[in-house]
Amino acid sequence: MTTPADSASGKETAGEIRLMQEESRQWLLQRLREIMEIAMQRVTNPKTAAGDRIKWSRIVIAAAQACNAVLRDVEIDALKQQINELKTLTLERLQDEDRRD
Repeated sequence: MTTPADSASGKETAGEIRLMQEESRQWLLQRLREIMEIAMQRVTNPKTAAGDRIKWSRIVIAAAQACNAVLRDVEIDALKQQINELKTLTLERLQDEDRRD
């Protein structure tokens, strides 16, 4: 099984790195979704022993927490990008005002 990170050459631009990170996150989220689906099937299966249901429930919880962490990182990256864009716009406007004065 390969991940998007396996194809990295070591000479990527910032945009390429962001794309690889996004692909890696998507890959990871898909695997976590698959794990959660399998675990939920085991939890809800009446033939699964009670002790095993608890174990599978813990797997569901761990996978959900991992998904949450990945999604939180995506949101933080988006916020960082917005902050950088706002900084750039603010600096441009300040420079424009200085040129007018």
